[in-house]
Amino acid sequence: MEFENDTNYLDQHFLVDRSIINLFVDSAELKPTDNVVEIGPGKCEISDIIAKRSGHLTCIEIDRNLEHFINVLKDKHDNVDVIYGNALNVYIPPCDKIISALPYSITEPFIEKLLRCEFDMCILIVGKKFADAVVNKSLTKLALLTNSFFDVSKIMDITPDAFDPAPRVMSSMIRLVPVQRENLKYSFKRFIFREMFFHRERKLKNNLMEALIEFAKLHDKKLTKKESKSIIEEYQIPKETLNKLMENLTNEEYELIYNTLK
Repeated sequence: MEFENDTNYLDQHFLVDRSIINLFVDSAELKPTDNVVEIGPGKCEISDIIAKRSGHLTCIEIDRNLEHFINVLKDKHDNVDVIYGNALNVYIPPCDKIISALPYSITEPFIEKLLRCEFDMCILIVGKKFADAVVNKSLTKLALLTNSFFDVSKIMDITPDAFDPAPRVMSSMIRLVPVQRENLKYSFKRFIFREMFFHRERKLKNNLMEALIEFAKLHDKKLTKKESKSIIEEYQIPKETLNKLMENLTNEEYELIYNTLK
C-alpha cells in the first residue's frame, strides 16, 4: 500500500502533555554520543529535547506541511538532519535509538520494517490494544512477530487527552530491544518463528523445515531435510495450512502452529 500522497493516512495526533513528552524521551536513555532516528517529528517539540540530549538526530517526516517546524529545529541545532518521505519506504540508517509515535494504522508494516533495521532500542507510542497483545504474548501474527525479534516492555498507558487532536482509542508507550539470534538457543518456539518470519514469501512447510535445521545448527547438531520433514509430520499440521505462504496464514493458524511446536 502506498501512503506517500495520502493525507488521510497521516491521521496525526500530536503528543502535547509535557510530562509524558519528558517520559517519552527519558525512556530512550539518551547519551550525548547517541545517533537517534525520530520518525514523524511533527511540530518538533519532542525533537528539540532529543537534539539537546543526543549526538545526532535524523528526522524522517512524510508531511511537507510541517517543513517549517523542521527548519526552525535545524536552525536551532547543528546536529539535526531530515529525510522527507514515507518511513515504510525510506532507508532508516543504523542508529542507537529510534523514537516514534506513528499512526496506529501502520503499526504492523512498521514493525516488519524494524526487523531489518540496526538499532539498540526503540521507544514507540502505539495503540493500547496492540501493546497489550504483545506484552501479554498473544498468539496473533503481529504479537508473535514482534516477540520473536524483540524484548518488549510497556512503559505506560496514555489517555486520549494527552494528544491534540485526541485519538479515539487509548495509547501505550512501549520499549523494544532487539534480541540477537544466538541468544534464542534455549527458546525453541521463539527461534522457529523468528526464522520463519524472515521468509514470509515461502510456504509454511518449507519455512518450518529450514527453521528446524537452523535450530539444530545453533546446538552444533546436524538435521537432514528428511529428518526435518519427519518431525513436521509428527506435528500433524493440516496439509492445507502447510502449503500456505506464511504471509497468508490466519491468526488462528499461527496459534495452531505455536501450540503444536515442541
